Amino acid sequence: MGKIHFYREYVDLAVKLMDAKSKIDDVKALKDANEINFMINTAKPTVEFVDAAKQLDRRINVDYPEINEMYNMASNMTNHINMCQNKTYSEYDAILKDLNSDLYGILASVLLKHGKISCIKEFIESVD
Repeated sequence: MGKIHFYREYVDLAVKLMDAKSKIDDVKALKDANEINFMINTAKPTVEFVDAAKQLDRRINVDYPEINEMYNMASNMTNHINMCQNKTYSEYDAILKDLNSDLYGILASVLLKHGKISCIKEFIESVD
């Protein structure tokens, strides 16, 4: 699947909503987003890091079903010819890419819970 592009104004709005912590879900979303950012910022190409990052990724994906929905929506939006041009990533690069996507899944979750979007597709600008 290609790179997913999100509407900047929705990204900014989701961050503001999380920071406001008006709902208990926002507090959890902010904590999870901070945990992912910390993991990305302290990334090291070691087996220990990759294992810890995969564990975090699994937990986040269980807590936020919107992430899987986001992947499904994006893959439906991609040009199927591009599917054959998938790059090969190392396990380290792949988990960093997954964690970055998880962040956007959390933002989508916040937007949905606040009723700012009615479906994930409204958050995705394009996929290339």
